Amino acid sequence: MHPEFKALLETVGPHGEFIDSNMGRTINPGHCIETAWFLLEEAKYRNWDKDITELALTILDWSWEWGWDKEFGGIINFKDCKNLPPQDYSQDMKFWWPQTEAIIATLYAYLATGNEKYLDMHKQISDWTYTHFPDKECGEWFGYLHRDGTPAQMAKGNLFKGPFHIPRMMIKGYTLCEEILDSKKSHL
Repeated sequence: MHPEFKALLETVGPHGEFIDSNMGRTINPGHCIETAWFLLEEAKYRNWDKDITELALTILDWSWEWGWDKEFGGIINFKDCKNLPPQDYSQDMKFWWPQTEAIIATLYAYLATGNEKYLDMHKQISDWTYTHFPDKECGEWFGYLHRDGTPAQMAKGNLFKGPFHIPRMMIKGYTLCEEILDSKKSHL
């Protein structure tokens, strides 16, 4: 984690130090948001461990700030932590899997905190995702969208997009919603 950039960076030195290169500056909001919900799952397993929960929420908040496209909606692929041009040509595209990770992470964050902010974020990402990714004519989801939310290609599967992220999101989303509803019932 690099608080000076409010970012979780994937490519760092052996001791976590910042590497000022294209790879070292790259933020992958999808991976960071996925990391946040993995940590929230572990925090829950540990009876909502306070330190792990706070770490996860910090990562989610930072990554949402970097990843959410304020103009068109959706989670973009890559950002540079110094706001330089990212090296990856797909940097401002919207791939299917970061959206699914954000749907899960925001539900987990709401379950952990009860903070309406995360429920609002969940609605924001869910509405955007279900408006843009599903193919309303032929079913399944497009995998790759341009920044404006239009399909970049019509393929529904390839070596990278298979039957993993979408079903996992649907199953985790369902179970998290059940847990949220159960926790609300127990507080009545």
